[in-house]
Amino acid sequence: ELADRLNVTDKAVSKWETGKGFPDVKLMEPLAQALGVSLVELIQGARSQKDCLTMDEAGTLASQAMDQSQRITARRYLRLVRWMLIVTGVVIALRPLGFLGVLIRLGAVPSTGGLIGYADGPTAIMVCTACSWLSAWGWPLTMAIAAVTCLILAVKVWKLEQNLY
Repeated sequence: ELADRLNVTDKAVSKWETGKGFPDVKLMEPLAQALGVSLVELIQGARSQKDCLTMDEAGTLASQAMDQSQRITARRYLRLVRWMLIVTGVVIALRPLGFLGVLIRLGAVPSTGGLIGYADGPTAIMVCTACSWLSAWGWPLTMAIAAVTCLILAVKVWKLEQNLY
């Protein structure tokens, strides 16, 4: 009913009620009227004995409202960064030259034999006579380290996100 009065979604009102969101500044006065409270009482979250605020009290309330809005925005961006790191880490880990390449070289996962002998056209085999350990292991290990780093950073960002609550 409140959402209909303010022309917002019921999900927006639910976020306000659970503290996961904050009404837009433009909605504060209509929200206060719809709830039958003063704007000051709405911002304070409690019934007030006096009808007006001092300049200091009004400044403190405005500052608190802005801080809460900034925390909500920061949490949204941190959540986005966390999911980007997780997706990046998983994509890197699932690449054939990532963790899978390391496991194949260690013999933990059997190799499928590569692409030699498939009927999609002529097969070219290149032989390296001076392959070093770095060329054989360097790329898969770099990918594995990058994947682990992404996932560790995702956990760190998640902890930072939790500290904003």
